[in-house]
Amino acid sequence: MPHRIREEIDRELAEARKIAREARSEAMPWLYWAIAASFYLYEFFARVAPSVMEGTLQNEFALDASTLGFVMGLYYLAYAPMQLIVGITLDRFGSKKLLSSAAIIAGIGCLAFALAETTVILGLGRIMLGIGSSFAYVGAVYVATVWFPRRKLAFIMGMTAALGTLGAALGQAPLEIAVQEYGWRSAMYTAALVGLVIAIMIWMIVPRRPDWFLKIAKIENQESEDSMFAGLREVVSNGQTWLISIISLLLYVPISTFGALWGDEFIATSSGVSKESAAWAMTTLFLGFAVGGPLLGWLSDKYKTRRRPIFLGGGLCAASMSMLLLASFLPFWITVVFLILSGFFAGAQAITFATAVEQHSSSCKATAVAFVNFFVMLGGFILQPIFGSVLDLTSKTDAYTASDYRMALVLLPISLVVGTILCRWLKETDTP
Repeated sequence: MPHRIREEIDRELAEARKIAREARSEAMPWLYWAIAASFYLYEFFARVAPSVMEGTLQNEFALDASTLGFVMGLYYLAYAPMQLIVGITLDRFGSKKLLSSAAIIAGIGCLAFALAETTVILGLGRIMLGIGSSFAYVGAVYVATVWFPRRKLAFIMGMTAALGTLGAALGQAPLEIAVQEYGWRSAMYTAALVGLVIAIMIWMIVPRRPDWFLKIAKIENQESEDSMFAGLREVVSNGQTWLISIISLLLYVPISTFGALWGDEFIATSSGVSKESAAWAMTTLFLGFAVGGPLLGWLSDKYKTRRRPIFLGGGLCAASMSMLLLASFLPFWITVVFLILSGFFAGAQAITFATAVEQHSSSCKATAVAFVNFFVMLGGFILQPIFGSVLDLTSKTDAYTASDYRMALVLLPISLVVGTILCRWLKETDTP
């Protein structure tokens, strides 16, 4: 490249970076991120909502546990493969149109779920919710990469995860109260309306990618249409990315399987408390995750290590989940304590996304996050019906007992232990 052209490119890059620093120092980026992250909060709420409707749905649609697990797991079947294109399309088209359209699709999914008179429509609603929701987390992270400096990204990713689990918490006890008061269909009608409101907010407030961002990306990465797929090839060809993805999947089972569907019924049955009390107890699992994710991530940054907190978090979460098998023989508050601890230590799973980002070049970081997220959601689709099948096999009657739930619940600490052991082969990254 001629020296004069190189100087011109460097001058344009310096000018774009100066504009970026000024734009990123303002308060508006926080609003853009908050609106995008509210979509993740919303989709997480809708994702776990069936957990407080489990008994009602089984009775109304005449479903056994394995069939209910399969129908609810259709969300993950739609969500997971979408991750293979979400990162690429966000890098290509930006977040404004994609996130607003995705929020509308998610809202329509909630509407179909609320209108369902057959299991087919119920499943269709979950599929549409999964398709729309697939853009939520990666989209919020993408907005952060545009509008925040790199030194803040780890914190923003932790806060995004925390908002998601706050949505899950709202989908427990508060939703249980709403369902008892107004019925599950009315609750899902309201959820559909909220999805539309979020779509409008994204469209009206979140801006298109600014020129300075596109200029920096073009100069630094020399991006083209082909390079987008080259980034996917880079991610797929990295063995550490596959290992990180499997570990992330296994460490997320307290949320994807226990918290999202089966936890409420287990707590109510094993502890002998009301559904409302069980829902309040399950809320603490998600609140624990909301605190543990950012805090363990901060410790990971502070001590410049990824593998150690993931290993310790996975092991301690396995111990906490194991104690839940015994907690029903003890006072109810002890069950709540172990739920909080399980959620807190499961928060180490959020560090796997930072680990994946640091394994790859700047041109495919969103693709790396989406790839890991693909495995996490695929795990939810696989494990929810497996858990339900074990429950059906161990049950001798139509009503599941505490012993039946415990037999199936053994799968959770086993998954966590396997994920923890796999950390042995996880390489440390160049933590900033």
